[in-house]
Amino acid sequence: MMARIHSAAELEEVRKGILSKKDLNKPCVAICGGIGCLGGRESLIRAFEEEVEKQSLESKVDVRVTGCHGFCAQGPNLVIYPEEICYVKVRPEDASEIVSQTLIRKKVVDRLVYTDPNTGQKAVYQSEIPFYNKQTRHLLGKNPKIDPRSIDDYLAIGGYSSLAKALLQMSPEQVLEEVKKANL
Repeated sequence: MMARIHSAAELEEVRKGILSKKDLNKPCVAICGGIGCLGGRESLIRAFEEEVEKQSLESKVDVRVTGCHGFCAQGPNLVIYPEEICYVKVRPEDASEIVSQTLIRKKVVDRLVYTDPNTGQKAVYQSEIPFYNKQTRHLLGKNPKIDPRSIDDYLAIGGYSSLAKALLQMSPEQVLEEVKKANL
């Protein structure tokens, strides 16, 4: 159980402690956990976990379910970090190829990347997909990096820092003014 946090400085120390234990370069298969990707998601997760184990990569690769990636029409989808390779319409039977080709050999599985229906252009990285590259993702942008079951994931990206500021550094009037300015 985590100790009670009493200040913004303590919250920052907790965040730094979590980050110090994370290998930010460790490959991670981030499987969308949103409602649009729900169909077949459990078997997809199981397939990746089994394939990672079969290849003896448990200590070298993370497999996690994350919040919604926002690209529901192309689900189930996943992103491989740190490269941010995005695969769409992924099926459990694709897990073996993705692990062997992308995670081990560092090669892209061409048939699983997004293809723009208007131009035929393939987009390997999430940032190349027109759906994403025209957005500033304030709310959902970090979802692919957060396992919704892990408070450490949320704290690692700075979660609760605004709450700490509101509770510890602002007056009630200042909080209300921020809410008004945000039109909430």
